Amino acid sequence: MPRYVGIAIYLDTTEAVRNVSLKLFPGTPAENPALPTIPQDDDHVRLLLYAVRLNVGATSLTERDWYDYREDFNVCGYVKCILGKCKVTEMQSQLAAIIAKINEYNGQVAELTGKIDMLQTKVDDLTGDIIETGEIGEDIYYVLYSNGRLLLRGTGATYDYDLGESPFWENENIRSLVISEGITAIGDSIFERCSNMTSASFPNTLKSIGKRAFFMYTTGGLTSLNLPASVTKIGEKAFANISASSLVLPENLTELGTYLFMDSNTLQNVRIECAEIPAFCFVNCSYLNQMTLSANVKKIGSHMINYCSLLREITYEGSLSDWAEVQKMQNWDGHVGQSDGSLAKILCLDGYIEYDFENNSWNEVRE
Repeated sequence: MPRYVGIAIYLDTTEAVRNVSLKLFPGTPAENPALPTIPQDDDHVRLLLYAVRLNVGATSLTERDWYDYREDFNVCGYVKCILGKCKVTEMQSQLAAIIAKINEYNGQVAELTGKIDMLQTKVDDLTGDIIETGEIGEDIYYVLYSNGRLLLRGTGATYDYDLGESPFWENENIRSLVISEGITAIGDSIFERCSNMTSASFPNTLKSIGKRAFFMYTTGGLTSLNLPASVTKIGEKAFANISASSLVLPENLTELGTYLFMDSNTLQNVRIECAEIPAFCFVNCSYLNQMTLSANVKKIGSHMINYCSLLREITYEGSLSDWAEVQKMQNWDGHVGQSDGSLAKILCLDGYIEYDFENNSWNEVRE
């Protein structure tokens, strides 16, 4: 059964110990697991940073398995060093090292997962029933197996397709996608409306994903999205209406189309590391409630979060002066016109920016 593991800063002030450390607190496995109970009394103080959900049979962690409690003042709240008496900076460095290590492990797991997917397709070649084959590029061919696995083999780019012309258009038999090494580009509208395709394994040779490539139109599609570092370009509406609950836009992305994740109503948590966020990127993502922007973000497109009524805060991993330098296009915050924006605060390293709903302005507060 699944369970949670808490990651907390733990202070022990008893005379025999007097120590601050980063500790893991495992919870109790259950069908609906609860957060672990972390002991706290006059001599012990805990600041819960993260909770990680460990699912049965899982071989890797995804963004949706992590829950960030650093801003929850009921269990944590950001720690600030007073007169140099605490070692917050040192602990933050340790935490950063742990997170970097986890990211490294996740990268290794993703690579191994890709290899496993390819091995599984070889098994399918030997034992599976092939229900369809065809050509979708000058040197790219596909095989669809009876178990719903779709394999693309070859080199170069797939063809681009107009609306309704892809051989996979509205194909409900496709459950998963494996794209082999050597393929460099996924064409326009190629997997549009494949609503039962919940997973996709991308190769490290992939450089671009065309417009509307995984556009679901209503609901369904990918439940997670892990882009390889090789991808630099994604076309407009490429992942509109997908069913992922969390995602990361990595730093290597340099060219992004508009309306990229519009109407993705299961999306709750987003981390953005690329330099530019395109216009209308998350429009009408009605359950989006957490967004983190790395200090690498330099430009925010117009109407980025229109109709994201649950998004009240954005965490920016830079200073107030860094935030002032970020180029913000028209109605980036969703407060103009009929969008009725709810965004109220931008949290920075040295303070925050707060929205004055009465005067329709952003005001800086330094800490």
